[in-house]
Amino acid sequence: MGRLEDLQAFARVVDARGFSAAARLLGTTKSAVSKQVVRLEDQLGTRLLHRTTRSVSPTAEGRAVYDRALRLLEESLALETELAGRRDEPRGVLRLSVSTAFGNLQFTALMAEFCARHPQIDVVLGLNDRYVDLAEEGFDVVLRLTHKPSDGLVARRLAAIRFVLCAAPVYLQSHGEPQTVADIAGHRCLRFGYLQSPDRWRFRHADHGEAEVETRGAMRFESGLTANSSESLRVAALAGLGLAVLPTYAVGTDLHAGRLRVVLPDWQPVGGLADADTLYAVYLPSRHPAPKVRALIDFMLEKMGDIPPWDRG
Repeated sequence: MGRLEDLQAFARVVDARGFSAAARLLGTTKSAVSKQVVRLEDQLGTRLLHRTTRSVSPTAEGRAVYDRALRLLEESLALETELAGRRDEPRGVLRLSVSTAFGNLQFTALMAEFCARHPQIDVVLGLNDRYVDLAEEGFDVVLRLTHKPSDGLVARRLAAIRFVLCAAPVYLQSHGEPQTVADIAGHRCLRFGYLQSPDRWRFRHADHGEAEVETRGAMRFESGLTANSSESLRVAALAGLGLAVLPTYAVGTDLHAGRLRVVLPDWQPVGGLADADTLYAVYLPSRHPAPKVRALIDFMLEKMGDIPPWDRG
């Protein structure tokens, strides 16, 4: 049987009862349609059309080919429609990476709803407190907490990450509550040791600019990892060991429940750990991102909203 394009041209000639009308239907020229029909006749080794100066009609063989061509063209269209639907439907293995703290405290719980919405997606979640190379490690998407995404990647902003200086009520009752940034110097502070200048904290005030203070450590978390793992700081702060700078995604429920309290609420922590002030979904550039990647990003944008869930009252 001839090529589908030739079968289609032949069927349109029969339907329109002429080459000129068929050409208009197909958006091509009369000569092009004529060549397709001749090529089909040569391939099949039989004459398909009776041609006169006034009309065109199928031969007996042409009628049989016409009937078969209609079925083949319908099946071809149905197959194209089905495959297009499959291309647009999110499916397959979706390999994700996210920091351990954010994954444990926020993201993993969201995945139950995402998987229920998209049963054809098999999620493989990696919790990694290190920089992940998407190309080398085969991840489809990385949820990255950072101030500025790496060049060469597509980055979709999902939510702002807010940091607060906080402490447990039991610590504040025992040691007093700082009234100024300078007062922090006299308090026990919970710090990360892998950041630059871990002994100095910086803060920004909307009216008074920036201020920096040297801290005295109660406990220092050393790590060779270049990522935010704030779970240990949170546990230490809840135990009353000192002041801590923490993201609200880690301590939002503790703040709402009164287990922790914000200290110096008008001063925003900046620098160091607090540089990771935005949640991005990053992935490798592609003209057509996979439906499973688009599905995850759309889901996260829906869930984050204007104010992320952990910052809602």
